[in-house]
Amino acid sequence: MNEKRTTFIEHLEELRKRILYSIAGVAVFTIAGFFFAKKVMGMIIQRASLETTYFFAPAEAFVAQIKVALFLGIIIAFPFLLYQTWAFIGPGLTKSERRISLSYIGSGLILFVIGILFGYYILIPYGLKFLLSFGSDTIQPLLNIGKYLNFFLWCMLGSGVLFQLPLIVFFLMRLGIVDVDTIRKHRPEAIVAVLILCAVITPTGDFFTLLLLSVPLLLLFELSILAARLSKKR
Repeated sequence: MNEKRTTFIEHLEELRKRILYSIAGVAVFTIAGFFFAKKVMGMIIQRASLETTYFFAPAEAFVAQIKVALFLGIIIAFPFLLYQTWAFIGPGLTKSERRISLSYIGSGLILFVIGILFGYYILIPYGLKFLLSFGSDTIQPLLNIGKYLNFFLWCMLGSGVLFQLPLIVFFLMRLGIVDVDTIRKHRPEAIVAVLILCAVITPTGDFFTLLLLSVPLLLLFELSILAARLSKKR
């Protein structure tokens, strides 16, 4: 019992250390990102196809720069966060599982970047164009910088995180934790779960934005099932 308790405490200590490392990494990159926040904010505002946005409280513009800096910190520190995650779970894996999981770190990074680019070039401009199209001569958009940033950052981070879902499913199937046939049998429930996740992540909750995000995600989900099935046969 003493040996098991000590092992459990060591695991908690290791988890605490990895969390602290992750927070420190994000903090360092956030501080560095603050010096570029104003320029990046200009690029973010341009995605709305408007000349300017507005703030309605004295500190709102400053808080907006903090949000952008934190966003940059998370984006830049993402490879470091992936490494800290693997460093915690890696020692508990077998040699074959460790070899498989290492290959997924690079794939996860690539999918995260693809998700970010998808959000920036497709989800945000087309989603905004759809939402702002409901304006008229008597109803003109006056975008608040705080609310617009919340929409923008949630779409970007949500896309990056959700694009990890097919990789996680494929990883679980490769390790044998989830069976390919089970996933295929419960595909309708899985599709509903993906749609619910997209609805939770997207800040507006409108059908068009949900459709823009869920369609490529479902395609990736189907590709992960196909790849796992081919891998199982091989």
